[in-house]
Amino acid sequence: MNFFQEIAATLATWMDALRHFGQMFPLARMGLEVLSVVLPLAALLAFAGLGFMSAAARALAVTRKRASYEKCARQLALLSLLLGWLLLICSRVWLFFSQDSYTPDSLPDFMVEMSWVMLGLAVLINSLYFSLWKFLLKMPMLHVGVGVVSGIQGVIASASALAVSRLVTALARPDADQLTLGNIYVPGFGTPFWCALFWSLPLMLAVAGAFGAFWLVLRRKYDDFGRDHYNTMLPWCAAWARNAWAVFWVVLLASSVFDVQRGWQSDAFTAIDAVKKSAEMLLWLVPALLWAVVARSAAPLRHKFTLLAALLLTIAVMLPFYTDMTEITLPASMTGAAD
Repeated sequence: MNFFQEIAATLATWMDALRHFGQMFPLARMGLEVLSVVLPLAALLAFAGLGFMSAAARALAVTRKRASYEKCARQLALLSLLLGWLLLICSRVWLFFSQDSYTPDSLPDFMVEMSWVMLGLAVLINSLYFSLWKFLLKMPMLHVGVGVVSGIQGVIASASALAVSRLVTALARPDADQLTLGNIYVPGFGTPFWCALFWSLPLMLAVAGAFGAFWLVLRRKYDDFGRDHYNTMLPWCAAWARNAWAVFWVVLLASSVFDVQRGWQSDAFTAIDAVKKSAEMLLWLVPALLWAVVARSAAPLRHKFTLLAALLLTIAVMLPFYTDMTEITLPASMTGAAD
């Protein structure tokens, strides 16, 4: 048995142990299932958004002539690189153990493989962006362009992964044989899918800011660039996350108002629903307030737990986001025919 076979056998043993553990403890299994969705999705969105964030810091290093932005851009690029390779390797391992029978002619299997290829391409461009740092110091705009391309490819990889998740969700339905690709990917306007689609980009940038701000705190002991560097760049990362989250929250509020109006017209919206929706909207406003505190603080390094709380709340948003992005809403004619 060679080295790779030993690794495969060990991983298989661990996965069997996890399945057995989940059968013994259903609540723990439910928690693991939630984490298996929110953590990879948050990492994927952060990976895509960090490409834009690092490129923006790299550009500001030139326009504002401050070395702190250059150093921060490299720190964020390192985080993006680590997240990208972690996602690429872990997703390949997961696909290896989850696909019992791979059929090249199957549309779901083809889309899964293409999604992984899109992620691999994004990681490759991101690796070039990081590895060519010293060679492109005198060509900053070209370097910024590579970073932007890395972010764009990360967005494509994220969209591919969500498209695969949506297709797999559709195929798991009992009426899957009645669905068409149009039903899956072109639902009616105002459905949860379309609402989530509109706040995907600001959410992606906000998640990148959340990861980036907390990453700078973690790198404080390893990248000793001085207190002034972190007193400048931590508020910048927090402000980036706050501003992107504010846009996300406004779009989320608009979609919530649309849902409330539609439920009110159909007499399906009650006072209890109004209280729950209001509490939910207030909860999702908390991360922006936490980042605002850090952005305006004279000693941002003291707000480690504030940044951690904001990051955890940001990750918690991934579950309703994933639910809305994968929810299949059939036309009224099909639902009437099914009834």
